[in-house]
Amino acid sequence: MPDDICWLIGAMITLSTFVGGLVFATFNNVKTRINAVDERLSGKVEAVDDVLHDRLNRIRDEYVRRSDLDGHIHRLESSIKDLREEHRETSKETTRRLDAITASLAKNNA
Repeated sequence: MPDDICWLIGAMITLSTFVGGLVFATFNNVKTRINAVDERLSGKVEAVDDVLHDRLNRIRDEYVRRSDLDGHIHRLESSIKDLREEHRETSKETTRRLDAITASLAKNNA
């Protein structure tokens, strides 16, 4: 092969290698930037998710299920009803005793 053709082939190989390296470097740079933005956005999304999950966990911990609440309310109502009945019985007994004392004092004063 003549020297001019060898030189032309070598120049084309060198130029294509240079252009290929330049394209590779450009795409690598773009990929690095995209990854950096992706990591930054992922961090923001995770922060928002953490806030949301924290709020959901707090709501779950602070509130009770309706069925549990109903059971406790029924138990409280029955306890109050029992206390009311005991108070009525005690009140009747106290009234009976006071009536007896009043009658006894009325007999002694008469």
